[in-house]
Amino acid sequence: MKKNGFVISLKTIQDNHISAVGAKALSLARLERIGAPVPPGFCVTAAAYREHLKTNNLFTRIESTIAQLSDASHPDKKSALLDLRQTIFDAPLNDTLRQQIEDHYRTLAAGRVAVRSSATAEDLPGHSFAGQYDTFLNVADPNECVEAVKKCWASLWTQRAFDYRQNNSFDHKAVNMAVIVQSLIEADASGVLFNADPRYGRQGNIVIESCFGLGQALVSGKVTPDRFVVHRKKLWLLFHTISEKKIECVLNRDGSVKEQQLSREKSITPSLAKKHIKKLAKLAQKIEAGFGCPQDIEWAVAKSKIYLLQSRPITAFPPERSWEDRQIWSNNPSKEVMPDVVTPSMFSMLLETMGEEFFEPVFRVLCCDRGDHPVYSLIAGRIYFNANIWGAVFRFLPGGRSVDFMEGVGGHKGMQEMAVRLRTAPDQDLPDIKFSLLRFILKMPPIIIGSLLNTPKKGRRIIKWISAQNQKWSDLNVSDLSPEQIVTSCEQLRMDVRRLLNHFLYLLSMLAAFPLLHIVCAKWLDDDGSTANSLLAGAGDMDDALAGLDLWRLAVAADAEPDVKDLVLSNDDWHAIETRLSNLDAAKVFLKTWNDFMDRHGHHCRAELEIYTPRWAETPDYILKLVRNYIAQIGKTDPVKNAENLTQQRKQLEQQCRKKLKNPVKRMIFNYLLVRSQHGSVFRENVKSEVIKLIVSLRKMLLELGNKLADKGVLKNQDDIFFLRLAELEPVALGKADFDIHKVITDRRTEYEKNSMISPPDVIFGKFDPDRYVPESVDTDVEKLTGIPVSPGVVTGKARVILRADAEQQVLAGEILIAPFTDPGWTPYFVTAAAIVMDQGGILSHGSIVAREYGIPAVVNVGFATQIIKTGQTIEVDGNRGTIKILQ
Repeated sequence: MKKNGFVISLKTIQDNHISAVGAKALSLARLERIGAPVPPGFCVTAAAYREHLKTNNLFTRIESTIAQLSDASHPDKKSALLDLRQTIFDAPLNDTLRQQIEDHYRTLAAGRVAVRSSATAEDLPGHSFAGQYDTFLNVADPNECVEAVKKCWASLWTQRAFDYRQNNSFDHKAVNMAVIVQSLIEADASGVLFNADPRYGRQGNIVIESCFGLGQALVSGKVTPDRFVVHRKKLWLLFHTISEKKIECVLNRDGSVKEQQLSREKSITPSLAKKHIKKLAKLAQKIEAGFGCPQDIEWAVAKSKIYLLQSRPITAFPPERSWEDRQIWSNNPSKEVMPDVVTPSMFSMLLETMGEEFFEPVFRVLCCDRGDHPVYSLIAGRIYFNANIWGAVFRFLPGGRSVDFMEGVGGHKGMQEMAVRLRTAPDQDLPDIKFSLLRFILKMPPIIIGSLLNTPKKGRRIIKWISAQNQKWSDLNVSDLSPEQIVTSCEQLRMDVRRLLNHFLYLLSMLAAFPLLHIVCAKWLDDDGSTANSLLAGAGDMDDALAGLDLWRLAVAADAEPDVKDLVLSNDDWHAIETRLSNLDAAKVFLKTWNDFMDRHGHHCRAELEIYTPRWAETPDYILKLVRNYIAQIGKTDPVKNAENLTQQRKQLEQQCRKKLKNPVKRMIFNYLLVRSQHGSVFRENVKSEVIKLIVSLRKMLLELGNKLADKGVLKNQDDIFFLRLAELEPVALGKADFDIHKVITDRRTEYEKNSMISPPDVIFGKFDPDRYVPESVDTDVEKLTGIPVSPGVVTGKARVILRADAEQQVLAGEILIAPFTDPGWTPYFVTAAAIVMDQGGILSHGSIVAREYGIPAVVNVGFATQIIKTGQTIEVDGNRGTIKILQ
């Protein structure tokens, strides 16, 4: 740089000019050298600032002001700094310096320019001066440019800049100011570009944030920007959110920036075109390679051309995280069937040895090799699934990146965060899934043919087979078996469960029809989402739904005979009532109905997949309590009649849909998906019901084995057996255990009880430490909640919040059930409910299926409904839109 060269073109700046031009100007010059699109400009160097101070004898003034401010009050400090800034601005500019600025301005040949500060202490490691110094836009002539340069110099002495230097021990006298002058870009859109997501570290993906107009709206926080996350290597658009940008910042004629309102239509329009997203992502790659480190880049688009306005290194990266810290765990959908701490018997018999196998057929069909990455884990004694595996599968599977995870998470904040993180995570945070595209393409035809061959008839054969196995195990008299024979029978029964898992793909192929039916209804019937849900109402022959209706029939049978009703409503327990009923001729119908109910549905209960949990048949007083509540509701509602009407309404809707579909091909596709969707929902519930019957037979075996071993003194209590693992049963039963049985069981019970006192969140990010876990705060003042609409209709009524299906509370006719989740143990509460709201759930979860079967409006995956809504509040549940309003 020439001596007395106070002004230098951006094109000629070199790396050794940093002290003269500042980091901001140097980064622009480096951008230009690597071929990035930078607006033409020049830099008024720090030497010009020093010359200005020297010519006007201002060094002494600055020193005296600094000394004066050491003990000054806030008003005095503010006044002294204002006087100093005015003095710097008022001081005349050296003629040589003025001439150089004006000459470069004319050479630039720009209609208008932007004048920006570039302090030489900017962006030092650990420090950021961003936004502390002034910028002037829309400068229209050489004289205005000179004035703007002086104002930039003066901005070194704002109170904010002074205090920052003071707090960080910077020498005020050593800090200089260079100034950048560039052609003004009147942006149609602008924003920031990170070539590594600061949340994830140097390997994070590319992030682009944008808004309409100038960047001031984004920087000031007056608009929430659109956000685009792009894969750092393959440049795939992984994730985007389009915000409502109500204003944009534009230039006034006088050079000031003004805000102007945007129309509703434009405000929700993406502020950045796809072609510009791709170009910016490519520039991000190029810039990181050129600078050798991730950068935070300001950009603008004007007349469809991209300009880069600034680049600074990203210094605030989080520390490197371990593999465990990068994993995301979710208890959805495991919470539906295993909401509590699992026992060692349950974990080892059905999960430890078969859990991985349950998902292997899915990975094989998708031609994915997950390696040794775990599908699930025990966290605080509960089953959680590894979400990162599925994030990897969807990222690399054809079409997977187009799946909108947010549509399936409703208002559940934890799952919303999980969906965003899985979309935006760098590749190293996801398992290294080996995927063969060629194999996948070759496999698709047989997969499609196989799916078509998966008919409802095949499903009925599966149910028939498993029913036969259940009958076999139910007929087995376990009390006649020796401990060794019981152990052998347990293993044989477990193998029946394993064989049943071979039909998991059949279930998936059937359940896949329902989302497709939603799409068909939306596109061909102009449906708002409610029609497909209504088409599954009253399908019939669904075991779980029939359990609720049969329980109601039990109450009706009791109500029909005054003497029976009096006994049922007495304060006695079931054992005493049953003894007295057996002596009443009028009670024969009721007792037969009771026994039939227990024979068909007695295997159900809350958390019914857990072997340790007592069944309805073992807890008759619980069923008696439900019957008593139903008797009080007779005359206020009639679920059986409602079910009959619902079936007729559903059949009429089917005919209406067919009439609308004039095209025979479309009608054929509709009928095909409808039949499979209805069968899939019924099959899911019924096959699960049959599995639970196998679990009940297994439970009976273990209880008998526990009883025999307790009689021998091998176990202290009968239910100690549930705290042994599968591999331990035989040595314990045969007296060959090489460990202290009582100590092991005591330790496991202690851990079980400790975990039972913990309430971990539905979604866990990284390692879970119960001692440090602080539950997420919930805004209990909200008046509107959102979730996933799974069963149509709009209902207003009183809320009834129930946290456990075995609680004392009951749902009265016309009340709206608010529950954390639901499994078959919750079905009796659906019978009298006017609507259902759940914290968890999806369109194919148990509660959603049964709500549709009953025709009850339902919204699921709301998040914190059970913590926000209070029993007795009047609420409106909209099962069409997925909203809940708290009215009173």
